[in-house]
Amino acid sequence: MTGRQQSLSRTFSLVALLSIFSKVIGLIRDVVVAAAYGTSVLADAYNYAYLFTGNVLILFGGLGGPFHSATVTTLAPKRSSPEAGNLIAQISFFTTIALSLVGILIFFFAPQIMHIVAGNYGDTDDNRLKFFGETIMQLRVMSPLILLSGLIGITYGVLNVYNLVFWPSLSPAIASIAIIGAILVGNNRESSLPVAIGTLIGAFGQLLAQMPGMFSVGLHYRFQFKLVEGISSYTKVLCPALISTSIGQLIIYVDSFFCSNIGEGAWTAISNANRLIQLPLGVLITAMLVPILPRFTEMAAEKRNDDLKYEFRRALSFLWFLALPLSAILLALPEPIIRLLFQRGAFNAQSTYLVATALIYLVPSIIFYMARDLITRVYFAFHDSKTPFYVAMAAIFIKAFLDWLFVIKIPLGVAGISLATSLITVFNLVLLAYLLRPKIGLLGFSKLIRPTSIMLVATLAAYLLAKIGFEIMQVYFASMSLIPLAIKIFIAATVSGIIYFAVTYLLEIDEAKLLTQRLKLTK
Repeated sequence: MTGRQQSLSRTFSLVALLSIFSKVIGLIRDVVVAAAYGTSVLADAYNYAYLFTGNVLILFGGLGGPFHSATVTTLAPKRSSPEAGNLIAQISFFTTIALSLVGILIFFFAPQIMHIVAGNYGDTDDNRLKFFGETIMQLRVMSPLILLSGLIGITYGVLNVYNLVFWPSLSPAIASIAIIGAILVGNNRESSLPVAIGTLIGAFGQLLAQMPGMFSVGLHYRFQFKLVEGISSYTKVLCPALISTSIGQLIIYVDSFFCSNIGEGAWTAISNANRLIQLPLGVLITAMLVPILPRFTEMAAEKRNDDLKYEFRRALSFLWFLALPLSAILLALPEPIIRLLFQRGAFNAQSTYLVATALIYLVPSIIFYMARDLITRVYFAFHDSKTPFYVAMAAIFIKAFLDWLFVIKIPLGVAGISLATSLITVFNLVLLAYLLRPKIGLLGFSKLIRPTSIMLVATLAAYLLAKIGFEIMQVYFASMSLIPLAIKIFIAATVSGIIYFAVTYLLEIDEAKLLTQRLKLTK
């Protein structure tokens, strides 16, 4: 393994470990929120308000978001320049002005926004009034998240360029801890406002956690009104990426609109299923994008297209290798997993059924989502944000049609929303891969056919073993309190994971051999 590969592997491992910790804390947060509000009107109110605030924070301010990507691609070539600090200062100033204005608009137009997005919500007048009152109040409370999203994204980018990955990977846990604390301290069964307050406090905590690293990299931050070199390059990446991400966010608004036609708890079920998907997806994508984006950018600048395509295939194959067995377990045991994690307090059996239904149809999107996100970063490396934007624009109309088809014409309920999401992810991936050809030629997906086929066979074996094994334990140990649900899931998942690894290792998948070497099982 070369020095660069070892560096990439080390960075991936560190970010993965920190991200897993953050995701575990996030899972605990979701368990606490679910126990407090279940899939009730109050839960829907928070999740709808979160659409315009917390979701923006994740999409705009997260690793791989437009502010992070634009900062990395602009700052990486200038990391040793004395003007680098001035560039970041100017970027931060203009971001603060622009996003503050957006946050103010959301604050004052909260009623109009929510009636457009969820105008059909509520099967009774009481539910409707309660929902809109809660949602509008929470949307206003969380409106500062718009500004925080940009500032957090910029600091993520700076720390990424200087290879300071600790706090960017760990800081999401701060937000989760703040939400947990807010519910435990101020839980009110008549309002979900404590969750909104905790979300806002947590976002401030994320930003504050980044600041020491910002000032430790040796940059001299000095604002000047004269535009510094690099602002033009930054805006060329940021603006299309920002619009593209916003367009992608519109797809979520389309989903929420159709969910308001399904009934109480539908949007909360979709949100919870998405969070479960983000457990493997968020850890793996985040861990890979942190080290790989600067490398893509460097290779693109040096016109090393063959090296870039090799790195792309290598990264994607590794992501798929890790994600497929996790997908098999989620598909084999959706209801037991959700029952174990969430079914307590206000989260009842009906809530479990709703989330499990949404989850089953979302799981296939994991594989396509990873490939799509990785290809998008190749575009960003070439300072091309316009193509992903145009693809996202087309996707909105197709997603609206699919939601209409699977919710209104063929009433599949929450399953229809999830199915449409998986299909639109496939569409985005295929179109992005096709449009990338004039820039660097074929990505070489054909070279992934053999290893991917083997991984899929191993995934099928893992799925069958997990499902059958769990059912056998349910039958033979149904009345034995010594083998509770958690242990049954753990045994089924562990055995299926071992089978997956054994099949891929015996059939000589590189990733299995690499993992074996990393675990020091072979010399």
